Amino acid sequence: MSSVTTLKKNMSTFSLMMTGVTSIVGSGWLLATQKITAVAGPAGILAWVVGMFVAILIAFFCIEIGTVNPSAGGVGYYSGITHGRFSGFITQWVNWLSILAVPAVEAQAIVQYLSKVSLWCHGWYYVDENILSPTGIIVAIGFMILFMGVNYFGSKLFTRFNNTLTIIKIVVPVLTILFLLSSGFHLDNFGHSAHEFVPYGWSAVGSAVISCGVVMSFNGFQLPLNFSEEIKDPKRQLPIAIIGSILFTFVLYVALQAVFIGSISPDKIVNGWHGINYRSPYVDLLLAANFQVMAWAVMSTSVVAPAACGAAFVASASRMTYALSRVNLLPKFLGKLNSKYAVPRASILVNFALGSIFLFMFKGWTQLVAVISVLHIFSYLSMPVVVVAYRAQQVANLSKIDNFRLPFAPFFAVLVMFVLSLLLFFGAWPSIGYMSILLIPGLMFFFYYEHKNNGTKDMWQLIKSGSWLLYFTFGITLICYLGNNKDHNLIDLSTSLILLLLLSLTSFAYGVLSPIKNPDLN
Repeated sequence: MSSVTTLKKNMSTFSLMMTGVTSIVGSGWLLATQKITAVAGPAGILAWVVGMFVAILIAFFCIEIGTVNPSAGGVGYYSGITHGRFSGFITQWVNWLSILAVPAVEAQAIVQYLSKVSLWCHGWYYVDENILSPTGIIVAIGFMILFMGVNYFGSKLFTRFNNTLTIIKIVVPVLTILFLLSSGFHLDNFGHSAHEFVPYGWSAVGSAVISCGVVMSFNGFQLPLNFSEEIKDPKRQLPIAIIGSILFTFVLYVALQAVFIGSISPDKIVNGWHGINYRSPYVDLLLAANFQVMAWAVMSTSVVAPAACGAAFVASASRMTYALSRVNLLPKFLGKLNSKYAVPRASILVNFALGSIFLFMFKGWTQLVAVISVLHIFSYLSMPVVVVAYRAQQVANLSKIDNFRLPFAPFFAVLVMFVLSLLLFFGAWPSIGYMSILLIPGLMFFFYYEHKNNGTKDMWQLIKSGSWLLYFTFGITLICYLGNNKDHNLIDLSTSLILLLLLSLTSFAYGVLSPIKNPDLN
């Protein structure tokens, strides 16, 4: 008799939280702090505050529905519960793309830092252009093979690898903070007035959140959700793991951002912050302070931190394609688990191959981070709508369940929709255009497999329930093109903000009022 292989429920709360921490503390601490400082100056610290605020609000919505409906599919799966297969697939497609690209961006960070090691390695990274060389891309692919290998032999090997490296990658940033503080902290770098603290305006802070790695870093909070089928008590374990990982890493990132700003020699910023462009930021600062041993420790961690993060996102992406295959929206071979190690090996291999393509499309860390962040933000959009709609659908059933519920959920839902719309707007054109284009292959996959599996009889109902996402996509793309286009803005900022508010309110109402009526279409 053949038996069905299922995901094993062998992940502890500590290991679950470590997947969140290690996913948040990736290349962000190595490179994001420098980019944020160059874009927003000392006010870059506030970018982490905004990022934490958004991450916690989204996390609360995820926890509420995730404890009742644990799934390896994560955010996209939850969208399908209330709005059907079309909405669920589109959300999960975008979320999968954003996670698929993370191992590539972590590999880029490793290569950039290692290019400091010797003159021979310098050729891996073009510092003036902020991109990898052809040789650097090949080296980055080698690191992606490492990320894949860690996941190929089961979740137990992954969690052991992850727990060990996470502890290392936390200790080194903390020591970096202490060493740089002891070398001399230039408090005057933060300015003596509001203008000096916010030299490029508040819009620069918003741009830093979306384009400099803040969103990408905090997005790691959702990885515990993708392992929710591999834990025994989602109600208890998910809140601890998700909120704990966000708060811990927030404190770490704010400290790193502050010490980076305060450690820069004042003569480096006489002409402003835009010129800050170190090849290996913390290594360069530590070497300037004559902390050579610590600099080499950071150099070593520049491999460890992104490697642990890259491996975690390979695990997450493979589980998402596995989940989509199980509901017949991707090829069946992606949904098969290895009988010995209980991992979706085919999904791991396919995600590695597709993720490598991003290295050729976006050759620099900054370029790829901007696109990933826009995809992350878009994938969050469904959560506030889903939770409010799910409460309305399941009033009788939820009254019997003792699960976490976010107080004042409708108010926070509208607030989150507006904040996410604002962040997408700051993502600017053409990043929003890239996101819209990347939706097209997803739509083609959905229509092909939906027609193959179910014909056309339910197609209109599915599209109707998920059409609020298409409405929002069209609206945000148009507003960004008209109001935040580097080539030409046809409307001013005030008009753009009004349009964003209207888009948020109408999209929320549209989504909440159009859930799927037939549960068989979920």
